[in-house]
Amino acid sequence: MFLTQAEQRGVNVLDPAQLVRIEAVHRGYLFQHLYTVQCLLSAVTLSMKSVEVEGDEDVEVQFEGRRIYVQVKHRKESLAWNDIEEALARFGELRAVHKSGQRHGEPAFLIVSNAAPNGPLAARLAAADWPDDVRIDWPSADPEQRILPAPQSSLIETAEAACKLAGDLPFSTLAPQTLVWKLAGLVSLAATGEDENLDHTFQAGELPNLFEQLVMQLQDLPLPPSPYRVQEHEPDLLTGERVRLIVGYSGAGKTSWLAQSAQHASGAMIYLDVADTPGAALANAVAREVAGRLFQTGGGLREILLPGASGREILQLLSRRLAERGEIVTVALDNVHQLPADDLGGVIQSGRDMRFVLLGRPEGEVSTLEAILGVTREALLGWGPDTVAAAAHDQGCQSGAADCQRLIELTGGLPLFVLNAISVAESDYDGSLKQLCADLARSAHTREIAQDLILGRVFDRLPKAVADVAELLSLCDAPLSRTEVQSYVAAANGSDQAVFDRALRHLVSQGLLQVFADDRIKLHDAARAVGMGRLLLHGTESVKARREALRAVVQKSLVENWHPTKLSLFLRLSGEVGRLDVLVEMATDELFHEMGVWPEVEAYLEHGAQDEAVPPDQRIKALDGLAFAALKSGSERAGLWLDQMDALIIAHNLGAEEQLRVGMKRMNFLAGVGDRRGAMRLVTDLTPVVKTLPPGHQRVFWYNVACAELALGDAEAAEKRVQPLIRDYYELIGLTPDKVMGNNAPQLARMLKKGANVDDIKHLADSLDVLAKALDAQDQFSPLARTHALKFYDLARAPDSLFRVGQDLVDQFVRKRDFDGALNMMETIVLPQLRQWKLADYLISVRSQYAVVLAYCERYSDAEAEMERLEPYRSGLPPLAQGELENQRELIASLRAFGPPPKWVPPPGLLERLADHFAKPDRIRQTPARESKRKIGRNEHCSCGSGKKFKHCHGRAN
Repeated sequence: MFLTQAEQRGVNVLDPAQLVRIEAVHRGYLFQHLYTVQCLLSAVTLSMKSVEVEGDEDVEVQFEGRRIYVQVKHRKESLAWNDIEEALARFGELRAVHKSGQRHGEPAFLIVSNAAPNGPLAARLAAADWPDDVRIDWPSADPEQRILPAPQSSLIETAEAACKLAGDLPFSTLAPQTLVWKLAGLVSLAATGEDENLDHTFQAGELPNLFEQLVMQLQDLPLPPSPYRVQEHEPDLLTGERVRLIVGYSGAGKTSWLAQSAQHASGAMIYLDVADTPGAALANAVAREVAGRLFQTGGGLREILLPGASGREILQLLSRRLAERGEIVTVALDNVHQLPADDLGGVIQSGRDMRFVLLGRPEGEVSTLEAILGVTREALLGWGPDTVAAAAHDQGCQSGAADCQRLIELTGGLPLFVLNAISVAESDYDGSLKQLCADLARSAHTREIAQDLILGRVFDRLPKAVADVAELLSLCDAPLSRTEVQSYVAAANGSDQAVFDRALRHLVSQGLLQVFADDRIKLHDAARAVGMGRLLLHGTESVKARREALRAVVQKSLVENWHPTKLSLFLRLSGEVGRLDVLVEMATDELFHEMGVWPEVEAYLEHGAQDEAVPPDQRIKALDGLAFAALKSGSERAGLWLDQMDALIIAHNLGAEEQLRVGMKRMNFLAGVGDRRGAMRLVTDLTPVVKTLPPGHQRVFWYNVACAELALGDAEAAEKRVQPLIRDYYELIGLTPDKVMGNNAPQLARMLKKGANVDDIKHLADSLDVLAKALDAQDQFSPLARTHALKFYDLARAPDSLFRVGQDLVDQFVRKRDFDGALNMMETIVLPQLRQWKLADYLISVRSQYAVVLAYCERYSDAEAEMERLEPYRSGLPPLAQGELENQRELIASLRAFGPPPKWVPPPGLLERLADHFAKPDRIRQTPARESKRKIGRNEHCSCGSGKKFKHCHGRAN
């Protein structure tokens, strides 16, 4: 989750800027190839003789007695002189070659662009010295002077224009977009010069036959769904491997992926569904299909289809002929799991110069096929959260980020399962994915879904011992080591090692078990929901015993190798088996509230806090966790929990530590609502109590006092309060600010004092965060305070605070007009951390903020595209969040219309002076010279760059 624009799609890169450049290059090539396709589809009506790609120019169109050289440009902003200066120089060289007689025909030169010329270039076009034989064409240019197809302003519009031309051709059995994308693949291949039959040039007289061939190759492929939604890390169809094996359950989208990918692939593609083909007849069926599609009737075909020749002999001859012709042919065979592995292996061996893509379910002889062919099965990984949100939005369902992620966890993201679940949500749950997911997780849904039917049959075919292991693994949604899983199965089911090993092998062969790095395993997400439903049939006590066994294994695993998914599983299991004591101990730990797992345990804690049978020391800890979470989220329920804590302290005469717990929280609660007198009274009352407690408790208390002072507007007092705390915490963990400079969490971890406490690291980050806020309130520049806080939050594994402070830092960069710094912070720290932690609560806010930063950096199209990807989540957001999303959309539109304010450029040496200043613990407060301020008139444009008048923007509060 995402994430630069590429990272939110699951692309992990070391250099996001390099990725932006690469994507721009490929956009340019695609625009050029699609424009060439338009030329090919218009060749007959425009009386062209040939179309050449990547010769002396991007495209060259030959007419009778005339040759047009076309330079194709795709730009995000206006076309400028420096975009075409080299092209005009090259045009001059080509003009001279024609003038000398080395090349025949009258030359003409055309620059085709998706963007209009900017002002200076438009002026050059209108000047008297502009060459008569050079034109620039763009979408809104004068159509009267246009000879070749009109360019469009975007890639999508260019593809649509090509599809409209393809729709005029007499091929009723083939969708126009299929022909367009196939032609685009051929244009790309022709540009490489690898295919001697094309060699950069398409002759107009040969185009009808070419179109016919493409129709024949693709007409048997099922049409991909419209719209086709790309799966996570979707593989390319052609990778250079001679044999590919794509395995997945019905509903995984294998055939749709093939049909969609075939539209874009260069080279011939032949598709056969072999579900009902006897193994002995397979070679003959493949041979005759390939021969009939790729060889013209007549002598050539008669020589191949010799009477009495076997299918494998024909395939061998076909393979040699294709190799001689230099043709790359891909044969796609669907439902190969129904074929004998030996027969399929013989076909692939006979067609040794062909490529094969094999699609099948994880059953039959697929495992044998892997061994015979020496290939490893590949799987489609299902849809990501953005895709699920878009599909739900199209069906009128409400889908928050957490709901989409939960649906993926319950269905494996398999397209058919997701679409079916969304359909059930729309019809039975009033469009609520949240309610549907809650029922699916408990196997409480009333209508049987496709997932139950398809995978239920898979479970039914499993041997009992294997099915028992699969059902046990359905309780575990975090990958565990093979040894840990074996310990769990042995404790819960009593099966021995041999039975366990056989069960795992069988589950892997059926695609039910996923194997990760370090030999960690987990039941496939889609299978877990089905296995859970079957496990529940064993009865409540039986299920509880199995949860107890799994909980013990996960607890030990957490100690040895901590991971947030295992923590979430452990907490959920603890609640399900009634271990409130564990939950309340963790709920009082601040780091627990950082993990995004609060929804897993909140209901259990609420129940325990109200249960008078629970010991008071546990009840007050449960209330403490509830109050902390409520204060953190700004919930009005905080006061209720605090009142109940006070009542428990009085009723059971609880000690100083409990008094401090509730006192600090009430102090911050009162400060948050502006009750200065009440908050300060608590400071006075609690100070004597604090003096009797250990130093660690005292530091926490004075930190909370600083928070209260900051909330009450006493920023200078808060700053002075936290500075000694920062020095103390640095000393406790064995670091100094200068050691933090230039190092990130992994390096800092090695520099810590032996035995350094993770709570102290977190408290240091908290104190630095308060310092940064206090300096902000005093109009002081504090990027290093927040940057160091981010590093310590990362070190302490406190993602919630990391994202909050990271977003604050990005906002600070934007306020200072350091837009490049804001973008760098987003793309190198905040977004990669979001991808790692996958906290749904931050997915929308972080990515919408990223879109705004892109707009400040004048990447308006990227910003708008990111906001469009977030639009399907809107219906699942609360009203306030919906309003914020709309405000950001309006801000991006305003920035496009009016432009951002000028970027800030740091004076020479300023950053070095700041770094030196911050490196001294006794001078942490940073005091560079303030910028002189001029009062902004209420009718002037706001300095934030929104384009609105100050009185309607940041001046509204004045």
